[in-house]
Amino acid sequence: MPAAAPEPARLRVVQFVPSLWHGGAELVASSLSLALRDRVERLAIASSGGEPHGERLRAAGIPLEIVPRPWARPLPLFRSARALARFLRRERPHVVHAHNPGASAAAALARLLARLPELAIVATYHGVPTARVGRAMRAFALSSDLVVGVTPSATRALVDGGLPRARAATIFNAVDVEPRRPASEVRADFGVPDGVPLVVSVGRYMEEKNQALLVDALARLQRPVRTLLVGYGPLRDTLHEQIVASGLDGECVLTGERSDVPDLIAAADVFVLSSDREALPLVVLEAMSLGTPVVSTAVGGVPDVIADGSSGLLVPIGDAAALAAAIGRLLDEPELAERVATTGKTFVDEHCSFPAMVAAYLEVYRDAIERRAGRRPST
Repeated sequence: MPAAAPEPARLRVVQFVPSLWHGGAELVASSLSLALRDRVERLAIASSGGEPHGERLRAAGIPLEIVPRPWARPLPLFRSARALARFLRRERPHVVHAHNPGASAAAALARLLARLPELAIVATYHGVPTARVGRAMRAFALSSDLVVGVTPSATRALVDGGLPRARAATIFNAVDVEPRRPASEVRADFGVPDGVPLVVSVGRYMEEKNQALLVDALARLQRPVRTLLVGYGPLRDTLHEQIVASGLDGECVLTGERSDVPDLIAAADVFVLSSDREALPLVVLEAMSLGTPVVSTAVGGVPDVIADGSSGLLVPIGDAAALAAAIGRLLDEPELAERVATTGKTFVDEHCSFPAMVAAYLEVYRDAIERRAGRRPST
């Protein structure tokens, strides 16, 4: 009979992360790696590199192998797989944890090149652009022993896309944030007058994040509100022009990239996500964890963590009037704001902790290894 999967203390894991630059998937992968480091025998990272997460991992003493990024085209995918195969032959891991479909496909090819048929592959689906969903599902189905969706809706998308239900699992991403400065200090830094509510939104200045919708909603509020749009990206100038044209110059601030995002979110009266496309944005979980009431478009996996009217407020995608009304409602109804903030924080504390995420992934690794060894059914 095939051998059972090793216990965590004897487990060798390679995390394959396409990039270590800023981004939700990159943050989840690097944070999971740091949390796993003392739970397994050997943990190593394969990635094309990037900061700030590469620096975090190196500082923790986790081996980091630079391999070409697995872009979804034949030649880049092969180059990535070839370099990864060399790394796998040296590391001899029990399992590769690939983040998103390109990494999963490259890991499967690397397994062939390295002649390691017993190697299990676990993939996490963090979300891809809508036009690439079908191709992503096919890549997962062909390459991975088990695929993890970061919300129930993400897992349903995997199954609806053709992945056998028995090869799908759900593990919520974890967050662990604490403010370092009091709200009064943050408000003073940005010159927020006493009695004026503070609204905060965090996300890259890109079309899919649709901060333009939030600016439109703020113009409809017709009340004093100070807003911080935290992020960076190619639409900064366009957003600034819209802010000026809407008469919000000085009231709606493009802060640029910040290293103190938890402080800003914790100081806010309302956190807003206005995106058109998301999987499960970590920043929503962070806002809930910090006890800040959340208004969000009903996008991606957000409805899996926010029950409208209970743990936050949800509005239709692209509806500026509904977004303005929801923000105004939380500002006008302090009892509602306190209730949704408390319920949201409780949800994150119970479902999105690092101990819960690490334990769940260790169980998924074990399951995948035993499936690969033929101890469990693979369909």
